[in-house]
Amino acid sequence: MTPAGDAHRRRISIKLSTFMAFAEAEASMATHDGRGITTSHDTLARMVGMSKITARRARALMEALGCLATVEPGRYLDRLERLAATALHGGDQRRAASVRGLTMPEIHDSALNEHLAVASRFNPSTYLVKSNPRSGKPHSEPASRAQPRQKPAKFVPGADQPRSLPLQRLAARLVSSLPWLPDDLSTLRVQRIVHRSGFDADRFSYGDLIAIWQAIDESMGQMPKNAGDVNDPEAYLVVRMKLAALHARWYGFRS
Repeated sequence: MTPAGDAHRRRISIKLSTFMAFAEAEASMATHDGRGITTSHDTLARMVGMSKITARRARALMEALGCLATVEPGRYLDRLERLAATALHGGDQRRAASVRGLTMPEIHDSALNEHLAVASRFNPSTYLVKSNPRSGKPHSEPASRAQPRQKPAKFVPGADQPRSLPLQRLAARLVSSLPWLPDDLSTLRVQRIVHRSGFDADRFSYGDLIAIWQAIDESMGQMPKNAGDVNDPEAYLVVRMKLAALHARWYGFRS
């Protein structure tokens, strides 16, 4: 969700959902310390149900984002090592798989790509008036201005569905308890932010969310912000909820 991460993903050409599926499959093969991953591209592709080329792209993006590191690269076995492998499992092994380990990428709230710049459709330099506006005849009546067209509202899947009661309670608790949220921010707006972040309000309560935020702040070595320290509270809430959703999806809640 950072500009650099988005650039890496577009360069490698892989969808975010596909990358997350491969990342979860890779993490499931790690030991308790996050290392010991020796699966091949073919095995990883079979686990996800996609091609070997896609598995290579996903691993390349993991290493580019700092989520995965190669502890020992793969290599061909020499003659004695092939004989030892044959004596161990009875097969003809000619290569040793690379050993990889999971790493924690550096994530900064200020670097999250929440508001991407959109190219403007109007370029004043391309609409320069070549004629002299003073040389024309005066009008008896002022010309009417064109009314701006209203863009149709973008349809968001699930936006027309009623929010669950736990989600409503969590949003109301956030509005009433967080010191850096403004009083004029509506509960419905907070519900929409929590829903779009992917945070499971039916599973995690307000106390769980605060504990997850504390774990994230401790891992990043930062202090939680108070009232007056946040320039854009709504954007800051969007960032915090997305981080909490990712943390809950990967680690769950640990009391």
